[in-house]
Amino acid sequence: MNLNRAGLSLKQIGWPLGLFACAVVAIGVGVGLGVVGTSATAIGSDAQKKAQTSPAPTPKAAGLAAAFLAGRHAELSSDANTAVNFYNRVTELDPENLALLQNTYFLAAQSGDFATAVPAARKALETSPGRGMAPVIVGIDHYKKGEYDKALPYLEKTNGQSMNGFAMPMLRAWALAPVKPAETVLQELELFKTFQDTGDIYYLMSGLINEFYGRKDQAISNYEVLAANIENQRFSVLRLVAEGYHRLGKDADIKGLFDRFMTTHGVSPTLEAYATAIPAAPVKKITPTEGMAEGLFLAAELLLANDPNELRAQVSTAYAQAALYMNPDLDIARRFIGSTLSARGRMEESNAALNLLKKSAPGYLDVQMQIAENYLRMKRPLDALGILQDIVKQRPTWVDAHVATGDILRQEKKYSEAVTAYNSALKNTGADKAETWAIYYSRGIAYDRDKKWDAAENDFKKALELHPNDPNVLNYLGYSYLDRGVKLSEGRQLIEDAYKQRPNDGYIIDSFGWALYVTGEYEQAVVTLEKAIEASPSDGTINEHLGDAYWKVGRRNEARFQWQRALSFEIEEPQRAAILKKLESGIAQK
Repeated sequence: MNLNRAGLSLKQIGWPLGLFACAVVAIGVGVGLGVVGTSATAIGSDAQKKAQTSPAPTPKAAGLAAAFLAGRHAELSSDANTAVNFYNRVTELDPENLALLQNTYFLAAQSGDFATAVPAARKALETSPGRGMAPVIVGIDHYKKGEYDKALPYLEKTNGQSMNGFAMPMLRAWALAPVKPAETVLQELELFKTFQDTGDIYYLMSGLINEFYGRKDQAISNYEVLAANIENQRFSVLRLVAEGYHRLGKDADIKGLFDRFMTTHGVSPTLEAYATAIPAAPVKKITPTEGMAEGLFLAAELLLANDPNELRAQVSTAYAQAALYMNPDLDIARRFIGSTLSARGRMEESNAALNLLKKSAPGYLDVQMQIAENYLRMKRPLDALGILQDIVKQRPTWVDAHVATGDILRQEKKYSEAVTAYNSALKNTGADKAETWAIYYSRGIAYDRDKKWDAAENDFKKALELHPNDPNVLNYLGYSYLDRGVKLSEGRQLIEDAYKQRPNDGYIIDSFGWALYVTGEYEQAVVTLEKAIEASPSDGTINEHLGDAYWKVGRRNEARFQWQRALSFEIEEPQRAAILKKLESGIAQK
């Protein structure tokens, strides 16, 4: 492993080159140190000379390098908890190393390990006050303990021009709330009114703080500004406004908020569950730690709303974990963490976070869907299928769960079972609704692969009736006609209609090229299929088709090359057997 590839230079780590090199040799890890073009003999000779003149590496140096490399490997392998454990070991061996302290507390905060993050952040602040998230981590730790007078000084050390600075008005407001009058605290939030995309934060935080001070009318006034446009807000705004209404005795208005929101965002089990759960919850006054947790979570959301990138995702995850540290019952933060980790490709960590959600939580079923999706991306379809089947048992009318189940069964070549799942989806959504076209399309593919062509053709036509001119359906149906040698003129027209919409789609280009081939236009088929290969070079069928076209125009060596190339990709056994036969004897002339 090369340290530069890992994203840390030797200078950043703070180790002398000689010490690091000795440590690496001691633990048997090969690291590129810039020796290029040197013969093995020269390297061996140089190593012998060094062995005669250099002292042996100390156990501490070896342990330091081993722990760092193991931690870095775990971090790059998306194993944050293991990485934190190794970095902890490194900081024990080298407690003054600022870069390692920063890496430790930042990674620990992202994994929710504040028992590690807080002391590492505190130690880092001794060396570099105000840098990174260290002041936030130490400040909220004091706040969680009720040490309000100690929390604010740390938060004020945060660099206002950094990525952490934007959240400070919210966090300072809650740091002041237990010890200062309402007017002083609310003044901290005024900055949010000056920016177009933070106005909702001003009203949400003002509503919560007014509630905290018992200023009911002012709190309702803040929430009503957001309620007036609730259908265009994000879910976190709806949740806070609805919960505020519940605490302030406005339960009669909560259903209307959710109904209006769902007209824009659609119905989901989570929304329906929250609409029922919020009015039924015990009425409790907002506490300082709950308010601070909401501020930290809004900061996490805002970070990803604007120009999302890997660093913002990491900082955002740390803020959401801080919100959970402050209020472990803030389920929306746990869901946010799971979704963010999944979007970053860290599916194992995402599932670990999401599996902590209680079964009684309003968003439980949506979280299970996310876990199933993560398993699919991890190429564990049977695990995903098991979760989806449990979801269907708990909520048999949820169309999305039936469709997802059908999709996995189809991918697993269990076509008749997939059809059954799609049937359940159609039964629960209404067969003639416009949005059901995709279910007909998917069921048509399952019927086709199950060798029930008449049923498949009917589904494709129904999909086009509900969603005319969809290029995917046009292409599939048109190609199916060509492949069966029926309705060739209609099949070609369907494909041409798809090609006009997506002239750069490799699979649709292939279908168009194959239409030319089937109708005997071999020279033009070659030109078109070569374009398809450029768009999708790793598809076995496209390579086979180009080989067929080459054969027809007399380019026999190139044909065999393409067929051989097709065999190197994932194809089904009947197709593989057909290609092998062509490699042996070519294509018979008609």
